[in-house]
Amino acid sequence: MAPDGTSLDSKGERTRRRILDAAASEIARHGVAGSSLRAIAAAAGLKTGSVYFHFDSKEQLFAAVLEEGLQRTLDLLDAALSGQPGEVTAAGRLHAAIHAHAVAVSRLRAYTVVVLAPDPTGAEIAGASFRDLRRDYLDRWTGLVTDAQREGALSGAPDARLARDLLFGAVNAVGLAGRDPDEITSAVSALLGLPGCPPP
Repeated sequence: MAPDGTSLDSKGERTRRRILDAAASEIARHGVAGSSLRAIAAAAGLKTGSVYFHFDSKEQLFAAVLEEGLQRTLDLLDAALSGQPGEVTAAGRLHAAIHAHAVAVSRLRAYTVVVLAPDPTGAEIAGASFRDLRRDYLDRWTGLVTDAQREGALSGAPDARLARDLLFGAVNAVGLAGRDPDEITSAVSALLGLPGCPPP
């Protein structure tokens, strides 16, 4: 079982995950340009050559880190929303999504830093898969905010996309500062005035 609750089926997948986790930590500390494959391999308990068995190049590894961070975050969102009762309100779904995002920032801290970093080198490396995952995540959140606005649980202003980005900014900032995901969720939901939201 991986730290984010997902299962890893094979030794190769477990090794790949170790490399990605080590790479995320290295890039979060040193940026793309300042990261070393040797340091990544050492942190993963491998020889540098073993990294090339899983990734053809440094650029491919860094692109995979971006995709992995977003995919795990999406998985946490899916799990949170699928665990909601059928009669849950739009406010309840938004509350669950806020908690999932706060958990992702906490559990996947290094990945969050890498995904959010304004690194032009990283932006050049990011591939179509990352952009598709990012669009999917943003669209899902826009829908959650829009539904809560239509339900009357949130004000119709600002625009749903701006409201979404403000939520991300708040949760990312306090999450990266080390606040507990449950505390973040309760505080954000209270600030939004989301009705009938139980503790996460």
